[in-house]
Amino acid sequence: PLPRFGRLARRRFRKKSRPGKSIRRKMDAPLLRGRKSSPTTDALYQGAIALITILAMWWLSVRVASSGGSTTVVMLELVAAGGLAIANGGNDIANAVGTSVGAGALTVEQALGFGSIFEFAGAMLLGSLVSKTISKGVIEPREFANEPEIFAALMFSTVIGAALTTLLATLYGYPISATHGIIGGLVAVGWMARGWDCVGWGSLAFTCVMWVLSPIAGMLASYLLQLLCYRMTQLDLESGLNRLIIPILWTATLTVTCLFLFLTGPEAVRITPTSTAVVASTGAGIALTLIRYAILYINSLIYPKSTPQEEEPLNASGWQEEGGSSMAVVPGDEGVAPVTPGGNGVHTWGKNEEPFVGLLVLSALTVAFAHGANDVGNAVGPLAVMMEIFTASVVKDEPDVPMWCLVIGALGFVVGIVTLGKNTIETVGNRIIELTPSLSYSTQMGAALAVLLSSVLGMPVSTSHCLVGSVIGVGLAQSSIAMCTHEEAPKINFGIINKIILGWIVTIPLAMVVSAIAFVAARPFAKSFVSS
Repeated sequence: PLPRFGRLARRRFRKKSRPGKSIRRKMDAPLLRGRKSSPTTDALYQGAIALITILAMWWLSVRVASSGGSTTVVMLELVAAGGLAIANGGNDIANAVGTSVGAGALTVEQALGFGSIFEFAGAMLLGSLVSKTISKGVIEPREFANEPEIFAALMFSTVIGAALTTLLATLYGYPISATHGIIGGLVAVGWMARGWDCVGWGSLAFTCVMWVLSPIAGMLASYLLQLLCYRMTQLDLESGLNRLIIPILWTATLTVTCLFLFLTGPEAVRITPTSTAVVASTGAGIALTLIRYAILYINSLIYPKSTPQEEEPLNASGWQEEGGSSMAVVPGDEGVAPVTPGGNGVHTWGKNEEPFVGLLVLSALTVAFAHGANDVGNAVGPLAVMMEIFTASVVKDEPDVPMWCLVIGALGFVVGIVTLGKNTIETVGNRIIELTPSLSYSTQMGAALAVLLSSVLGMPVSTSHCLVGSVIGVGLAQSSIAMCTHEEAPKINFGIINKIILGWIVTIPLAMVVSAIAFVAARPFAKSFVSS
């Protein structure tokens, strides 16, 4: 059954069904774009979260500083790291579930809820095992071994710069990489603290080149995958080719999911060498696919399904044409008035899109879990460094991460997803191109394949870059298909794409400026970053 908000929203479009007419259903997720909550309710909700957060930070800072040192400095460090976790979670959740919402496979509430659960689980279960150098290869921490207080002030300033720039991009709904802000801040404050000699120019240049190539890789992978998915949507769901390809797609998706975790996940689940990881992932994908179809077979024996009504093939946009309007024909629901895909923000799609829904949700939640496990280090790593310097006055490449630091990072992700996640989800899911489950699946898998290939080759990439490139790739694929079939092609919103790319470019210099200002303000008080 549809959620209550979905049924209420659909009443506006209901009409009496007529004999002989097909029954139509619209996906309700994008209808949430029209829901307007009370400003007073939102203010109270956000105020309550802010009050609870401040009280928790104050209590924790008092506990940490109880052995000596400034409670104010500890609280500022906690607020900076927590703010980065909130901004990072709110921005990057679109990488996992944005396309699922855009296709109507998940509602916004479901995406935020499931996304929060899997991000939190990844951060808490595997976050402490993530092996990352805090300096990202940009500066060398050991150069600050004799002045740990300067390194603490440097990390504090970098976190401030990354948090503010990521938060700004999230408020505008532009998906970026929080690592951009961290690298930009490290370059700026590293130069201010030790000069240009402490900057790893080779690593920095290589990373910048990959920021350009990663969206191109995602675009190419999604373009080719969408050509296959489009062919599947044009065939009868029970055709011999579809009955062969769908299990193969499930096996491939589960294999890529396992390989994604085995190659790019935390140390606890990584498998080396790459060839062994590929074999293990393939075996796991085949086994999980067999288990899935065994469960479906048993379920079909217990709950036999009725014969579905015949429906027309989809056009190049993934919509079904009937009487001059695009709609999906699904038996067993009340009639609702037909709508155009872009006319009122309601998504509709045909039954041949249904096999992609499960594949899409699976890949989305996997990315959410992996993101929580990996990216929690962006906030928790610097926080652990600052806390270790505060309590022990030592500088390490990979600090020990206490459990309470992980809790702050994981809860920060959840708060960011719930309060800010809708902004970037709206951009990725609805504002670049109209999405269907097959389009979204091609986008998600294309981005995952681009990230995997880059990881195998040892090249650093941004998942946000790959995902946006993949969205463009499926749009270009649909345009190519439309040219061959003489149908109307879905429109790509290049205005939004230009703004996203501009956000990528502006993030680095802006983070450098903010981090530099913060470092100038913090350096005179550097001694306070070490307990007395």
